[in-house]
Amino acid sequence: MAPSKTPVRQSARTDAMRAVFEGAGFVNVEPPLLQPADVFLDRSGEDIRRRLFVFNDPGGQELCLRPDLTIPTCRLYLDGNGGRGDARLCYAGAAFRYDATGSGEANEFIQTGAEFFGGKDAEAADAEMLALTTSAARAGGLDTFDIKLGDLALFDALVDALDIPSGWRSRLKRHFWRPAYFKELIARLATNGSASEADERGGLIAALAGLDEENALNVIEDVLGLAKIAPVGGRSVAEIAERFLERAADQSAAPLSKDTAKLIDTFMSLSLKPKDAARRLRDLAKGAKIKLDAPIAALERRFELIDKNGVDLSRATFETGFGRKLEYYTGFVFELSVGDNVFAGGGRYDGLLQSLGAKSRVPAVGCAITLERLTAAIAAPKGRAAK
Repeated sequence: MAPSKTPVRQSARTDAMRAVFEGAGFVNVEPPLLQPADVFLDRSGEDIRRRLFVFNDPGGQELCLRPDLTIPTCRLYLDGNGGRGDARLCYAGAAFRYDATGSGEANEFIQTGAEFFGGKDAEAADAEMLALTTSAARAGGLDTFDIKLGDLALFDALVDALDIPSGWRSRLKRHFWRPAYFKELIARLATNGSASEADERGGLIAALAGLDEENALNVIEDVLGLAKIAPVGGRSVAEIAERFLERAADQSAAPLSKDTAKLIDTFMSLSLKPKDAARRLRDLAKGAKIKLDAPIAALERRFELIDKNGVDLSRATFETGFGRKLEYYTGFVFELSVGDNVFAGGGRYDGLLQSLGAKSRVPAVGCAITLERLTAAIAAPKGRAAK
């Protein structure tokens, strides 16, 4: 059942969910509706970039209506104490994303969520956040749903253990959350790019391979200008140039070995019950003769703490290729759903605060529940209201 085009206004259901977070010591905040557009263009995934409501104020500054409340809440935290000390903040308010696909979703919707900044025990904070999200969903009227879990830090550790160029490591990590492009990237790296570049762009990419970054950027700016093409989808000219330079580098480097490509493919395809995940990952690492002891131990401890927090993991699935659609996640991620309707999600984003102005890396984990999607989940055949 698709959410209605008409946004559901805040209600007793929203209040009940927010009360769960407040009961756990989270302080309610109200981030501004208007936000600097570049904050989201630079740090969100393409799904959000192309759905932003962007405009200029009378002074010429590019603004947007907040597409979610995580980054605005991060900015409030930084404004309050500059990124120093622990803080637990929660919220319930409107967010705005343009429905570009005609899916039937409202352009305005209500998010209820929480963000935990700081905390020395990452696994304990992750487990608590998932438990609070499931409790809030039940307080909102839904007690039957599925849970999907993932861990980007585990993938990062796998890539760091591989014998591949350092530039490829950073690219694989950066594009992990984009399944279609990631698959294309692996295929290109395994063939020096020859399969995907046998087209009209091949000459340009070959020419760029012999230029330094500054000259390559100038060439691409000239090409875009001559073709009267403006950057789209939130990408700057520099970002487009980076893509072309990456492809030029692909053609001059040795391809991924078949064993390495197969290992990455096998890793990305794992879908496991949480109780089986650590054993299966240890077997995979042992077979590939790589060390993943620390991230697997962290994963195992997180599952134990989630269980102790009262979350039933029998309805949960751990997927190694799951990363959500936001670029700023760095570790544990999760989604709650009924059928194809994902009504809640969250995860760890330890690098986001520093990119927003904090002087050092700030551990952070959060969640958000979309009221309209929760309401649709309750009404769906697979959902049922809590008694």
